[in-house]
Amino acid sequence: MKASVYGGTVIIGMGNPQLSDDGVGLAVAMAVAERLRQHMTLTVTELNTGGIRLMEAMAGFKRAVVVDAMLSGAPPGTVQRFDPKDFVTTKNTFSSHDTDFATAYDLGRMAGVSLPEQVSFWGIEAREFDLFGERFTAEVAAAVPVAVERIVAQITEWEGGA
Repeated sequence: MKASVYGGTVIIGMGNPQLSDDGVGLAVAMAVAERLRQHMTLTVTELNTGGIRLMEAMAGFKRAVVVDAMLSGAPPGTVQRFDPKDFVTTKNTFSSHDTDFATAYDLGRMAGVSLPEQVSFWGIEAREFDLFGERFTAEVAAAVPVAVERIVAQITEWEGGA
């Protein structure tokens, strides 16, 4: 189990930076950490899978923020915040041995894993997931500073209330 040695908050950027908009979670996570680095210490983790691995990445932290690209039908570039209980199941898992986040989180708690009490998920609606390239589409690129501002505000609020 990974213990928090930093500030108690982990930012988990999800996605593949070589598949256009799919890398936006990673870019936002890094930008948030850069923005807050003079005020607090944050741990940034990159993941390309969810479920058990996502739960493990949170182990030992007081707070966790997960940022990922999403396809929900909203206009590309839309930034949305989700609560962990909003996720009933995932569309894809890394393998047949993995599970959705809510189940992994509950199993971790039952197994005694120290998991954060405060968890939020942030999604940026993507336009393109299937093109190789490290550039975001225009709508997603424009959403990056919006997502960064909102997440910085949330983390700052959490840290002030800690």
